[in-house]
Amino acid sequence: MSADDQITYLEYKIRLGQDGTRFIAYVSRDGALIEHDGRASEMWASASCVNRDRAIHVAKTAIDTDRIR
Repeated sequence: MSADDQITYLEYKIRLGQDGTRFIAYVSRDGALIEHDGRASEMWASASCVNRDRAIHVAKTAIDTDRIR
């Protein structure tokens, strides 16, 4: 993973993974679980996206709209 594949946004870490030509954003938080869809887990994963920028946008939107917290 290169430095471009992980960013920090608010208190969250967004890591990008690639599945063929598509990108997936993985969101985690140091020392805390991520709450989403009525569950709690160590990491949340976005749907696969057509490009890197879209994957980052999807992750940031999920954080900003409290879809994950």
